[in-house]
Amino acid sequence: MTALIIPTEPEVPEPVPPQAVQWSSVIQFGLSALAIFILWSLAFSALLFGLSARLGSLGGISLGAADDLQLFLVAGGLAFCGLLLLPSAGYSLRRLMGRPVQQSPAIFRRLRPTLLISMFPLLVGAGYLVSQNSAISWLLLPPIHVLAVSLPILWLAYLAVRDLPLGSPQRAWGSFASGLALSPLLILVAELVALLVGLGAWIFVVVMRPELLETVNDLAERLSSAASSPEIVLRILQPVVSNPLVIFTVLVFGAVIVPLIEEALKPLGVWLLAGRKLDPAEGFALGALSGTGYALIESLLLASNSQDWAFVIFARIGTSAMHILTAGMMGWALASAWQSGRYARLGATYLVAVLLHGLWNGLTLSNVFAGMMEAPASGSGLFMQIGEIAPYILGGLAGASLLTILWVNRALLRSTNKDRENV
Repeated sequence: MTALIIPTEPEVPEPVPPQAVQWSSVIQFGLSALAIFILWSLAFSALLFGLSARLGSLGGISLGAADDLQLFLVAGGLAFCGLLLLPSAGYSLRRLMGRPVQQSPAIFRRLRPTLLISMFPLLVGAGYLVSQNSAISWLLLPPIHVLAVSLPILWLAYLAVRDLPLGSPQRAWGSFASGLALSPLLILVAELVALLVGLGAWIFVVVMRPELLETVNDLAERLSSAASSPEIVLRILQPVVSNPLVIFTVLVFGAVIVPLIEEALKPLGVWLLAGRKLDPAEGFALGALSGTGYALIESLLLASNSQDWAFVIFARIGTSAMHILTAGMMGWALASAWQSGRYARLGATYLVAVLLHGLWNGLTLSNVFAGMMEAPASGSGLFMQIGEIAPYILGGLAGASLLTILWVNRALLRSTNKDRENV
């Protein structure tokens, strides 16, 4: 008997639907790669200018040893920031390749920030000694500068986010990267626009009052002739900085406009996760990471003044604690609003963050103005007294910010553990 063979069509596998494009990962990779390129290009340019100035070939212009060193410090800080963006670019690229990573490499998990922070006094001492020797400071101070600025901020970030949920490494590093690169850019643009609007208003007032225009022209001529002497410039500017209207204008911009802008844009890493499942604890942690990135690049650049290097390094610790705390608060409030519709809490938190930041900036500016006044102008006696005690109040605010970071971290951890037990 012959078998009956029925011909059949060859089996065709069902088509596999193409994987949806991870546009968020595309954007994260593109922006991270672009930021790395820009930061490293700026670092290389600053390095070239520093070397040219030190070798005396900058078009015949002598910048001086302090200015040369500042360029090297800026170059080191920018290069380090670009290096810290590599994980964000790498994790987003792996997701685009279909190989997402769910856990950071062991080297990151084994870091002990509390142990590393013990090196901070040694770094500051070494940096101070090195900064006194112009022959070697340009070579040795930049790496010391990067470590001395970064270690306290790393420690503060660790205290803020330890044991809290962070999501995937891509999400955590993306939040940090947005605070490091994207937030400062948007904040800079917004503050420049606000500054131009304010300058436009001042120019309008000056043009409408000929006597003010004549005073401004005279001041400009005196400053141009005394540009080579900081002492003379300060003496010329003293009547200006003692003017109550000038003080009021600077305080409004620095203590009101700047905090309004920065506290809205600083937690950009959380804003970019709108629509994702995000609980308040994770919102605080990711907001704190975004604030960490912002505090890091700001401190690396502002602390590059080599003349008061050690003092500025210590002062930036308190400022960094404030930035991390307020960004974390905003991240917590944003996640609460998206999860539970608590938008009143978001508005109240934003107001508290702006008030804290505004108080910090106002006290700092008061101290600067008090230092520039030789004698109190009419009605400025109280203002000078506030400026003189401002450093002590700022120290208290820095300590309060640190304690609040510790308290919020523990409170959110207890709440998270309780929610897990109830599931």
